[in-house]
Amino acid sequence: MSDIFYDKSGKIKKYVAEGLRLNFNDVDDVLAPGIVYQNKIVGGVIYCDYQNKTSAWINIYTDDKHWCSQKTLKQVFGVGFDVLKCRRINALIDTKNKSSISLAKRCGFKKEGKMRQFRDNGQDVYVFGMLRNECKFIKNIKKEK
Repeated sequence: MSDIFYDKSGKIKKYVAEGLRLNFNDVDDVLAPGIVYQNKIVGGVIYCDYQNKTSAWINIYTDDKHWCSQKTLKQVFGVGFDVLKCRRINALIDTKNKSSISLAKRCGFKKEGKMRQFRDNGQDVYVFGMLRNECKFIKNIKKEK
């Protein structure tokens, strides 16, 4: 089972930025929790572009399948919805990244659009969003019908 920790040193931000090929200096992180499995960093999350109590963008990178557990997902989404108090969490996912698209959908994200030639290499991305009341990992919320 993996565990989450909060990093203030910038190590997780660097890990995620390098893994996703993001420019480290362009990522304005609000929180960057790391994910550990058997005393090894196996993943990281960057919450960035935070709009006070409205939304934040999430970037997740991992190089090990052990990062993804119910407990970890509860903690990851708890950061966005309970700590940052966001109404929604947003994500950009490359259109060719089928495994991340599948995971996002299983977590409750909805595909909201497509940004053509968004990446530096011309890659298209999908825009995904999840509202607080759509998150199945957060307890005690009203579900809209």
